[in-house]
Amino acid sequence: MGLTQAVRLRLESKEFNGLFDDHSDEWSGLAVDARAFMANGMDGVEPTVDDIKKSLLPLVEIHPRLRAFLAENGLTQKYWIADFADYILDRVYTPTLVIPPQGPTT
Repeated sequence: MGLTQAVRLRLESKEFNGLFDDHSDEWSGLAVDARAFMANGMDGVEPTVDDIKKSLLPLVEIHPRLRAFLAENGLTQKYWIADFADYILDRVYTPTLVIPPQGPTT
């Protein structure tokens, strides 16, 4: 699905950006490993960000650093985990919207 501005702002208001920045190599490594895992089973087709999230999410969910951060900040709702996985993917892979060229319609 990807990261929306509203979710990014909500995460940053709880300082998830600091959690990412302070350990960016670790989070980036998880995202790279998740992409490689998904690509391995896709017969040469590049996985999408949503494909990568399927293998990244369980790794993020059980990560001790995230679990400690959630506990320290009293963040008990499960959506924080999925939202942070989207945040990681957005920061690592920087998905961008490509607007198709406008041509004459027939």
